Amino acid sequence: MRATSTRTRQSGDAPKRSSKKAAAKSKKATAKKKASKKKKASKKRANKDDAYSLKPIKRADAIWLDGSMPHDFWNYLGNRVNYMHWLGRQLKFKRFEDWYQITTLDLKGQPGGGSLLNYWSSSVIEGIRECFPKYDWKPWLFTSCPRAFWSKPANHRRYMEWFEQEMNIKEPEDWYKVTNQDFKRLKGGGFLTHYNSTISEAIKKFRPKYDWKEWMFSKTPKGFWEHRRNRQRYMRWLAKELRFKKNADWYVVNRKQFGEHYGNQFIKFYDGSPLAACLDCYPNYNWNEWMFPRVPHGFWEDKKNRKRYFDWLAKRLKIKKPSDWKKIRAEDIKNNYGGGFLHLYESYIDFLREFVKGVKKWDVS
Repeated sequence: MRATSTRTRQSGDAPKRSSKKAAAKSKKATAKKKASKKKKASKKRANKDDAYSLKPIKRADAIWLDGSMPHDFWNYLGNRVNYMHWLGRQLKFKRFEDWYQITTLDLKGQPGGGSLLNYWSSSVIEGIRECFPKYDWKPWLFTSCPRAFWSKPANHRRYMEWFEQEMNIKEPEDWYKVTNQDFKRLKGGGFLTHYNSTISEAIKKFRPKYDWKEWMFSKTPKGFWEHRRNRQRYMRWLAKELRFKKNADWYVVNRKQFGEHYGNQFIKFYDGSPLAACLDCYPNYNWNEWMFPRVPHGFWEDKKNRKRYFDWLAKRLKIKKPSDWKKIRAEDIKNNYGGGFLHLYESYIDFLREFVKGVKKWDVS
């Protein structure tokens, strides 16, 4: 009895221990999240506060103003830092962001600036990052971003993460609203050239796991519609958007619907013909061209096409023998997608004479 009682208590305690463990884990995760936010906030404050910490440089220390300096003067970091603090005051920079507007001419126009620029191999950006290392510099925000900067994939990701925040992008779908002008405005024109100025290519590299629809961007990649697999991808997507269940549903589609679903360039590839798109993207389906709103130019001039329609119509109207055509009138043909077909003939009887034997013997008065 005692042993049984012990087991019962142990079994009853298990959920409590599990619950406590889960609560402790949740509490730890919350604390970690708060710490992360606090760290980010602290970093922001540090960046902001440091922007106003340009120290005054004594005239005695600003020996570059005398016109001559020891040959190894710029080899010392302290001297380089002092110069940049002095320069910041000369240019009346009040915050770190002001440094983004600096150019090499600003240094060359100041005493000692030319020789310091030579020390940095003409890269003022490297000099700024060296002298103000605590600030989170964005090289692309300078008037001229280093050429080698975009050669590193890590910098691509860094820029895109920053861009995402600047554009307040919360969901993947938000990227579809982004334009080339947005990249240009946010100093990403040079970055985008690495992707042939195509936003979708840059984003696919940045977020490769998402199922991107290139046609939903403001611009598709160059040559995108030249590949049939891309055209078929679009058609499969559009079928879902239009809630098509079977291939025959495509007979009612029109050009306007393509335009309303990011397909202007797609349908332009087919000279505006939904029929041509269906024939190309679903080649194994037995399409009846006359069931589309418009048939290809010259379609009815081909006797093979007229014969195909005639055989299809006979089956549809349940014609078993030639004499059954006697009860069929022109209106029946028009109601079965044959209006354009009949325009080739002077009369309905001329159509019958081409395909039905013995029409001349009928009394058609």
